[in-house]
Amino acid sequence: MDLDLVVIVVAATLFAAAYLQSATGFGGAILCMAILPLVISVRDAVNFVTMASLAVTLMIVFANRSGLSLKNAGPLCLGMMLGIPIGYYSLRQLDDTFVVRVLGIILMLIAIAEFLSDRISKWKIPKKAGAGFGVIGGVLAGAYNVGGPPVVAYVYSRSWSKVEMVATLQAVFIAGVVVRNLLMLGNGDFTPRLFLLVGISIPAAAVAVWLGKLTLDRLPLSTLKKVVFALIFLIGLKYLIAG
Repeated sequence: MDLDLVVIVVAATLFAAAYLQSATGFGGAILCMAILPLVISVRDAVNFVTMASLAVTLMIVFANRSGLSLKNAGPLCLGMMLGIPIGYYSLRQLDDTFVVRVLGIILMLIAIAEFLSDRISKWKIPKKAGAGFGVIGGVLAGAYNVGGPPVVAYVYSRSWSKVEMVATLQAVFIAGVVVRNLLMLGNGDFTPRLFLLVGISIPAAAVAVWLGKLTLDRLPLSTLKKVVFALIFLIGLKYLIAG
C-alpha cells in the first residue's frame, strides 16, 4: 500500500482512538488493533500501539491530573508492572484462543452484574482486589495485548469521580506501556518506520485528547458508566466469539 495512504489511515485511527480513550478512559488500543492490521502487519500494529499509547496516555493523565491519586492507582500500577513480564514470557505458550475466550466470558459477566446491580444487589468488586486485577491485566497485556478491560471493569466499579477514573486508568496504562516498551527495546522491535508513523500521528492525537476531555467533562457519570460497561460487554462478546 502507498506510504502516504498508510500514514493517513494510521493518523486517522490514532485520532479516533485518542478521542475514545480521553472521553472514556480506555478503548484506544482496542480500536487501533481493529483497524491498523488492514494497512500494516499485525506485529507493526502492536508495536505502533505500544509506542503511541505512551504519548497518548501521558497527555490524557495530564489533562485529568486533578483526579490522579497514588492511593487509587498504586496497587493497580504495581500489579500491571508485575504481570506484564509474566505474560510476555510465559502465558503466550498456552492456548491463546482459550484464554481470550475465558476473558470474554468474565468481562460479559462483570458487565451484566453491573447493569443488574441496582435490581439484585449492591455487590461490587472488592476494593482490595485492585492489585489482583492489575496483575491479571498485566499478564494479559504482556501475552496478548488485551489487558485493559479487566482493569477498566475494576476502576468503573468504584465510587470515584469521572476524572479520578480516567486519571487512574491512564496511570495504570502508563505503567504497562513503559514496561512493554522496555521489553520491545530489548528485542529490537523499534524501527525508523514506526518512529515516523508515531511522530506524524501524535499531533492529531493531541487534538483528539482535548476534544475527548471536553466530552468527558460534559457527560453525566451515570451515562458514562453505562457506555463503558456496554463496551466491556461487547468486547467480551468479541473475545468469546473470535478468541
